Amino acid sequence: MYAASEASDADDLAEVMASIDELLAVIGLGREAIDLEGLTRKTGIPARRVLQLLDGARPVSPPGTEGEQEVFVERLRFLRDTRLAPGGKKYTQDEIAAGTGISHGQVGYMLKGERTPKLLVAAKLERFFNVTPGFFTASEYQLLLRALAPIRDELTYVAFLRGKGITQIAMRSSTAADESSTIAKELRSALAAALTQQPGRDEEADADVRELAEQLSSLPTRSRRRVMRVLRDVLGLVPTADDDHEGSAGRAQTSR
Repeated sequence: MYAASEASDADDLAEVMASIDELLAVIGLGREAIDLEGLTRKTGIPARRVLQLLDGARPVSPPGTEGEQEVFVERLRFLRDTRLAPGGKKYTQDEIAAGTGISHGQVGYMLKGERTPKLLVAAKLERFFNVTPGFFTASEYQLLLRALAPIRDELTYVAFLRGKGITQIAMRSSTAADESSTIAKELRSALAAALTQQPGRDEEADADVRELAEQLSSLPTRSRRRVMRVLRDVLGLVPTADDDHEGSAGRAQTSR
C-alpha cells in the first residue's frame, strides 16, 4: 500500500516540478532561483538531498520501516537546531517539556533516539516548533510538495502579471512570499510593471494596465477575486467590500 502511495507522491512531485520549470522558463529564470535553504528549513531535508529529490531520487526511510525512528530523531534535532528560543539559543529540554506538556525525561529519550513518540506527542512537538502537522511522519516527497506549492503559486502570479501564456497551471491564491527570495522579487517587479503608472499618463503603462484588466476579467469570478485580494495584499491597498464579502462567503462554505 505504501508503494502505491509513494508512486502517487512521486508523480505529484514530478508534475509540480514540471509546472515550476515551465513557469521559470516563461519568466527567464532557472532552478537556481528556488531558495534551497528555505526549502531545507521548511522540510528538514538537507539542500543536497532536496536537489536529488527534485531530480527524481527516491525518498529514504518510508513510514513503517526500521528507519522511521531515525528519521524522527533527525527531524527533531533539526528543529531544535533551527527553531531557536527568543534569546537566540537552543531550547533546553526543560523548555521543550514545559511548552509541550511532555516530561523532561521523555524529551531526553526522544532526542537520544531511545523512544519513538505516539502521534499525540509528535503533534505537540509540531505545534511547539511551529511546523506543519505531520512534519515528523510525512515522507520526503510529501514535505517537498507542501513546501513547493507556494513557490509554484508565486511563479504563476509573476507569469500572469507579465501577460505570458500559462498552459497547465491552475490559478490559486497564495500570499506566502518570502520577501528575500528571488521569486518574490520577480513578483514585486511584475506587479510594479503592470500596475504602476508614471506621471503624465505613460501610454505603455496604460496599455499594460488595460491588458492586465482584460486578463483578470476573463477569469472565473472566484479566481478573479482571489487574485485581486493577493494584489491588494502585496500593494498594501485597502480591501473592498466585495473582497470582504467573498472572504466571508468562503469561510462560511468551509464551516459547513
